Amino acid sequence: MGFFGKLFGTEKELPPLDPASPGAQRIEKLRAVLEPWAAKLHDPIEIVAGERAVYVFIGRPPDRFGIAWFEADGAEHNLKTLAQKHKFTVRQMNELSARLRTAYEASAADPRFGLALGQKKAKVLASAGMEKDLLKIIHDLEG
Repeated sequence: MGFFGKLFGTEKELPPLDPASPGAQRIEKLRAVLEPWAAKLHDPIEIVAGERAVYVFIGRPPDRFGIAWFEADGAEHNLKTLAQKHKFTVRQMNELSARLRTAYEASAADPRFGLALGQKKAKVLASAGMEKDLLKIIHDLEG
């Protein structure tokens, strides 16, 4: 919806994430790391709670976005650290972003839920397909 949706109260209210769901339990394990991290952000966030990591789209995907992910140990990773580790060129980064954009667009019809991370409102994307895509796109590069 954006600014006017918030201003006039027409922004779609998401159903709350079931605390007993596997995704909620994965997020809960990392809550101590995620809450202070999310509090520093001004952009909206959308979470994919995977088995290997909790992924967070930052901004307004599929157009303008970044992504960070948190492993089970709480370590934060993002596109910048991935690019530095693998010494990606600008072209490789653009290709990676395009693959992430395509994966996000493919999940457009998947259910989304609301979740509070401290004072930050987050969306949670419940999509096994998205998780599988993120594993291929990100973790196959990490080896």
